[in-house]
Amino acid sequence: METVRVELGERSYDILIGHGCLESLGALYTERGLGKSAAIVTNPTVAALYLDGVKRSFEAAGVSVTVVSVPDGESYKTIETAGQIYGDLIAAGIDRKACIVTLGGGVVGDMAGFVAATYLRGIDFVQVPTTLEAQVDASVGGKTAVDHVLGKNMIGAFHQPRLVLMDTATLKTLPEREVRAGLAEVVKHGLIRDLDLVAFLEEHIDEAATLTLEVDQLNWLIGQQCRIKAGVVSADETEKGV
Repeated sequence: METVRVELGERSYDILIGHGCLESLGALYTERGLGKSAAIVTNPTVAALYLDGVKRSFEAAGVSVTVVSVPDGESYKTIETAGQIYGDLIAAGIDRKACIVTLGGGVVGDMAGFVAATYLRGIDFVQVPTTLEAQVDASVGGKTAVDHVLGKNMIGAFHQPRLVLMDTATLKTLPEREVRAGLAEVVKHGLIRDLDLVAFLEEHIDEAATLTLEVDQLNWLIGQQCRIKAGVVSADETEKGV
């Protein structure tokens, strides 16, 4: 697996990028001392594809699992849905020794990250993004939020994860629209910060848009986005400068 480090002093963390690495999550979780219990927040669409494998990896590592399911879609990224998550965590007896694991795209990551930032005044969380947009942008940097009727991401907090695990194999299940949404972020990052990335995209844009890149190329592409984002976050964590 490729490793990208987000340098934030005592709150630094690793982004791990691999292909087919999702079922190693439990071992990675315990190696980093994240405890013996985890609350996985996901939605039915992602759960149907990946939840069983993730649960097996935790159980094999001796970690007990609570699953919290939220509805799929941006329209549910609200304080009301966050309230449902709080209730499920309280009912399950989740305490400060546990860790929230976000399994899904940007909506799940933003919302469950916000819950982690505020539940019991803040507990640890791990990002496991499964969409291209979430892997190249939303899961890196600790920006967590829910939407308000008057604006997107208006209620939130900066709360850095303890670990980000990206399995690029999960991108193969995405619909074309989701791939293109993520690719727009890739192009933006390149145009702002990395002309070598722009040159790569000019040569491989059709393969990138259809996710038919070689595995090494895909992992490099995701890793390059993370290096760009990690550099910005390390320099300007709360978006007041760069």
